[in-house]
Amino acid sequence: MNVLLRCCIAFCCGILLHKALPEHWLPVINGPIMGGVAVVFIAFFFLVLFSRGNRYSSGTLMIVLFAGLGWLRTPQAVVEQDWSQLTAYVAVVLSPPETRAKTYKVEVELRRGKGENGWHPMLGKVLIYLDKMAEKPRYGQVLLVRGQPRRVESPQNPAQFDYQKFLGQKQIYHQHYLKATDFLFTSDYQGVWYKSWAFAVSEWSDAALRRLVVPDREYAVAKAMILGLRDEMDSELIQSYSAAGAVHVLSVSGFHIAIFISILTFMLKRLEKRRYGRWLSLGITLITMWFYAVLTGLSAPVIRSALMFTIFLLASPLKRKENGANALFGSALILLAIDPLLLFSVSFQLSYAALGGIIFLQPVLYQYFTPKTWLVDKLWEMTTVALAAQFITFPIAVYYFHQFPTYFLLANPFVALLATAMLPVAMVALLVSWVPYLSILLGWGLTGITWLLNEIVIWTDLLPFSTLEGLSLSAVELGLVYGIMAMLVALVYYREVRWGGYALALSALLCILQLKEMAYFNQQKLVVVHSVSRQSVVSLMNGKEALLLADSAFFQPNQQPFNFYLKNFYDERNVRSILQQPLVSFVKPSRFVKDLPFGKLIVWQGKSILLVEKSVQTTIPPVVDYVVIRNTAFRKVEELLRIFGNQKLIFDNSNKFYALENLRKQAKELGLPWYFVHENGAYLDFL
Repeated sequence: MNVLLRCCIAFCCGILLHKALPEHWLPVINGPIMGGVAVVFIAFFFLVLFSRGNRYSSGTLMIVLFAGLGWLRTPQAVVEQDWSQLTAYVAVVLSPPETRAKTYKVEVELRRGKGENGWHPMLGKVLIYLDKMAEKPRYGQVLLVRGQPRRVESPQNPAQFDYQKFLGQKQIYHQHYLKATDFLFTSDYQGVWYKSWAFAVSEWSDAALRRLVVPDREYAVAKAMILGLRDEMDSELIQSYSAAGAVHVLSVSGFHIAIFISILTFMLKRLEKRRYGRWLSLGITLITMWFYAVLTGLSAPVIRSALMFTIFLLASPLKRKENGANALFGSALILLAIDPLLLFSVSFQLSYAALGGIIFLQPVLYQYFTPKTWLVDKLWEMTTVALAAQFITFPIAVYYFHQFPTYFLLANPFVALLATAMLPVAMVALLVSWVPYLSILLGWGLTGITWLLNEIVIWTDLLPFSTLEGLSLSAVELGLVYGIMAMLVALVYYREVRWGGYALALSALLCILQLKEMAYFNQQKLVVVHSVSRQSVVSLMNGKEALLLADSAFFQPNQQPFNFYLKNFYDERNVRSILQQPLVSFVKPSRFVKDLPFGKLIVWQGKSILLVEKSVQTTIPPVVDYVVIRNTAFRKVEELLRIFGNQKLIFDNSNKFYALENLRKQAKELGLPWYFVHENGAYLDFL
């Protein structure tokens, strides 16, 4: 096994172990581990120095050493503070803002905070949303902010996207919504010079690109592909690229860097034959590659890819064998040493999985067919690249996004071909954007290529069954799938039957788990009152069928509310049939829902749910299983007690917040068994 791979795996194990253990254990364990790492390092040093023949012992010590380093490095990346006493703070803008519909979204880092004892130094990050009526912030500017950041909430619905966890990977634990009167810019500037320059170049490139590409849709895609900024793209277009299996081109990464290196290698081939030609070629390639990284504002995916390709390219002039595996694992180890929390980043996982597939699997696939013409050869090469990358990344995509692009092999060769043409044209167009007629001509060409790319992607999305949805893998099943893949790759490389046997054994275990899950989901019965802002949403599940009742505003044509709040949950519960029922007065009779003068009565699988949306004059006996209060039907505890007695009541988020808070406080004082969705999250009950 590759030495760097062993080190990388050991380092990752140290990070994972640190995150898996309870936080209160860490202070007790850190000291012994630090001492153990020091002892192992000394033992490893002397073993390598005086016992070079003992490879097994030195290898074991090296693995233990890197596992310990992974453990010790992780705490340094986690900074979390209690800011409950904060009334004002001074913060520095860390990056250019992301433009949203009504706000500017920007990350800031605190420098000082004001509490009960006055101003004091502080450290930590906050995600702030600034009113667009105010001046647009710039990198390095210093803000004086009034108020207290709020802690990012955990997901309020089962299986909902965990935004708290996502921001926590960036060491951001608080957010703050600011009006134009809640902050002001000071005259100080605390930006780092090279970042200031990179962001300035990126902003200039964006402005030039806006002049070159006039149509909004084409500009949005060109901006995403060339600069790595997706803030201009709408959700429908992103979904089309996802359905075509081409969403990777919208994030500047190794794919884009590889295109530049391929073009430069072809152009500099003659230079390499001269004296010092290899070094000159390397210098030009590295300068161009890192300039492109600057063009994107030194975004994290580009830095990852540029670092990996830098390691790879340095092998040639040093007369070393160019080894993609060493570049892959070496760059991953360096990046994880800088920021261990990258291990939990989806983009990091997908990026390195795709590159691993291209390095290890693509050459094996490519050799099975030998094209006779240059064009067919290039198409076959692009097809094998797409197949290798998709094969390795699809388990991660299914685990996180619960879908798979059916026609990725149909779209990807054309996407790769157009992207290969688009990137150099865009670079030249940006370089000559000040030349009047030439820039216009290149802008037309860039617009045409981008238009054709969009049309191919949208056409692919419109094909029947373009996306397989509702797929689900648990963490254990994800590990088993990758275990099967590893065994199959080993079978191809080593051609030993035992690897096939291992793959079959893991496949059998995976099938057993899947069958067990299918049996469980076929028998499931549950009631869920979801937490959706200012709306009533209730799910009733029986096996793989679900009845979804919600306010009519929830059922939007683009299904955005459903996708955000419920889709992951429905996919994880393996729901295949959904009956949607708006909570309005029904024109057609419903066998599940009955209109009442004060609300609705739902009968589902022998259970009854009463949705109360208007005040009730008579006492309601405890004959229903669930009572859900909605639309601020009641404001007084006495009235609720008179009508419902001591029944358990569920208050959803369609009730006004101030009324809920008043009822919640009184219910707590009286010890009433009432459930408030806005405080406790979705109400979930398994039948």
